Amino acid sequence: MAVSIDMTTTATTITWDPQDDDPRGHLVAAIRNGRLEDALTLLGGAPAVDDQGDAARLARSTMALVTDLERRLRVLAVHLRAEGMSWPQLANALYGDPARHSSARRVYEAGLRILGTQPDPADHS
Repeated sequence: MAVSIDMTTTATTITWDPQDDDPRGHLVAAIRNGRLEDALTLLGGAPAVDDQGDAARLARSTMALVTDLERRLRVLAVHLRAEGMSWPQLANALYGDPARHSSARRVYEAGLRILGTQPDPADHS
């Protein structure tokens, strides 16, 4: 993995190579616009937010990051399938349950739509 996280008792450092690991600038954008910080705040179970505007910003930022991650995960599913991963293997990778073939197929097909391609009718093995 290219992105690494080093944690000590006093600080956490996230490291990556912008040219190799973030050529389109998605990580930088998520940091600069506060989405990563907001999502981590929410994930960490931040105390209740008193200000409705702050709560709405947390929700909006986190949803935007979730949407970006879902899009990339769908494209990754297409890549994994193209590399020969079976439906049970893909279902296990996505859900930890090899029996969830239909769910894995939906993720895969959504990835194909993102890429502007159609599923191969023969690809049901």
